[in-house]
Amino acid sequence: MFHGDRGGNGIDVVKWREWTGAPGAPGGAGAGRAVAEEDEALDRAAALLDAGGVVAHPTSTVYGLGGRPRPDVDARIAAIKRRPPGPLIQLAANRAALREALPATRWAEAARRLADAFWPGPLTLVLEDGSDDGVAVRVDPHPVVRRLLDRAGGLLTSTSLNVTGKPPARTGRQVRAVLSRVGSAVGTVGWLDAGDLAASTPSTLVRVRGEAVELLREGAVPAADVARILSAHAPASPHPPGSPQSPGFRPPPGRSAR
Repeated sequence: MFHGDRGGNGIDVVKWREWTGAPGAPGGAGAGRAVAEEDEALDRAAALLDAGGVVAHPTSTVYGLGGRPRPDVDARIAAIKRRPPGPLIQLAANRAALREALPATRWAEAARRLADAFWPGPLTLVLEDGSDDGVAVRVDPHPVVRRLLDRAGGLLTSTSLNVTGKPPARTGRQVRAVLSRVGSAVGTVGWLDAGDLAASTPSTLVRVRGEAVELLREGAVPAADVARILSAHAPASPHPPGSPQSPGFRPPPGRSAR
C-alpha cells in the first residue's frame, strides 16, 4: 500500500478509473468508477500504456497526462488538451533511464548541477538533442508515478492534465471535469487516482544550451534557487549569488531572479 500524510502529496490508496470516450455512460468503467486498487491499478495502467493508451497520473505538483513516446499517443494527448501536437516532457524514473532512452541528449555541466540539486523534484530541464526545440526532461518524486515508471520501462511522455488555457488539474473534481469530456476518437483513457494533490504551481522550466541557462517558467522551484546552484560553481563574479547578473543564468525578459 502507498502511505503518506493526508493533505499533502502522500496517499493511502491509489485507484484505477477508466473513461471509454462515452461521457455520461451509465455505470461501468466508462463512467470513471474505480475498478482496481494498488498493484492491480498500476498493472492496468501499464497495460493501457503498452496498448497505446493515455493515463492521467499524479506528479509532485499537478496531475499529468502521459503515454508512450509515440506520435500517435502524442496526438491523443493533444486532442484531450484541445491543442495541436507538440513537444512533451519526457518523465523518467531516474537519470540513467533518460540517458538510455535519449542517447542524443547533451548533459552540459550546468544541467548536471541542476539535476543533482533538484531531482527527483519539480524542475523540468530543456536540453539539447540536435533538434530545434530540444527535449524537456524531468525525474519526479511522486511515489505513484515512480511505481508506474518501474512498470512502464522507466520513461513516459507527459504534460499537465488540463484543457489548454485552463489551470492544470490538481483535485479529483478537476481531473473528472477534463476526462469526462474525452471523445470516442481518443479511445480509452485511464486515471491513477491518488486523491487531491497538495496546492502547488507547475514545475519550473529551465533551458540549458552549453553553459547558457535560461529560465523559461518559474514554478515550484524559485528562480533564486536555480541561480544559487549555478553561482556556487561559476567563475568568480562581482555580482552576488542569485542575482540576475550571476554567470550563466538568464531570467525571462523583464524578470529578475528572486
